[in-house]
Amino acid sequence: MHYTITIFFTQHICLSYNLIMGKEKKILIIRLGALGDVVMTTIIASAIKQKHPDYKIHYLTQIEIAPILENHPHIDKVITWNTKNRKSIKQLLETGKNLFNERYDIVFNLTNAIRNILLSLMCCSKKIVNRKYTKGSWIDDFFQTAKSVIKDIEQPERLYLGINKDSQKKIENFLKDYQKPHIAIIAGGATDRSRQGRIWNIQNWKKLIEKLQNLYGGTIFVCGGKSEKKYHEQLATNNVIICSGNFNISESNAMFKEIDLMLSGDTGPAHIASAHNIKTLTLLGSTSPNKIKPYGKNGYYISSDDDCKYCWEKKCKFLKEGEKYTPCMEHITVDMVLNKIKENNLL
Repeated sequence: MHYTITIFFTQHICLSYNLIMGKEKKILIIRLGALGDVVMTTIIASAIKQKHPDYKIHYLTQIEIAPILENHPHIDKVITWNTKNRKSIKQLLETGKNLFNERYDIVFNLTNAIRNILLSLMCCSKKIVNRKYTKGSWIDDFFQTAKSVIKDIEQPERLYLGINKDSQKKIENFLKDYQKPHIAIIAGGATDRSRQGRIWNIQNWKKLIEKLQNLYGGTIFVCGGKSEKKYHEQLATNNVIICSGNFNISESNAMFKEIDLMLSGDTGPAHIASAHNIKTLTLLGSTSPNKIKPYGKNGYYISSDDDCKYCWEKKCKFLKEGEKYTPCMEHITVDMVLNKIKENNLL
């Protein structure tokens, strides 16, 4: 493999150098996953396009996430990576060849995964820029990464996403018969042990739903993946619609643009809703708001007073055998969430 890649570089690096000596006009962003991270990295595309609308910006991401970038106002082309063939040398070389043929002036590689590094090198770009780490949020990291080479850009006040027209029409037809306000809840799953500090007790969600309906009426949509549907069905009551597994990523994107409020843990959908300028309230345990709070003026969060919060650990050392929920999430009460909603007029 190393020999093949070396030959690839040798054949093309001189030609690439001669082609890209001019002004930067064509840019590639590489971030294969995860969903929320990809949404946050679009700050790069928006910052550049708002200052340089003539620049062409392409984005390489995994095929499952690509629909979220469809019709993005600041991304000209989305290139997909098939995760099912992620270990395929053939896919790596074919993708590398296609990227090289695009003649990118700047490549932003936003992770240190070997695959991403190889793909960025295969572009043979004049400038390959790796993620810059700041003391601020991940959004700040991504923006400063772009600003390190394009000095005149300014940080946008919010993120943006586009919408597939067919998905929008489907969601509009779906929502039209349900009473407003429309509240989306991302309740997470029961068995994902790698996200212990991001899951709120299902009984708390039940109590919160009951109080929200008494206070505000409307319709609550519980959203998530197909594998979470059975778990989420515990929350089904009058005016609570279990949508888990019912919509693909493009349709979910369209739905999160139409709701009035999203309540969730640290999840990708919270960043999607925020990019549509929708009010979001994120319940945070092991992950820090200083790093990953949904961006923009409508991104709110709540956390407990536990000293151990924001630890970033995948497995909680304080979680006792048989317990499902971490102390930092258990100590976020239903009343705390309701008070946050009231204090900030989120509904």
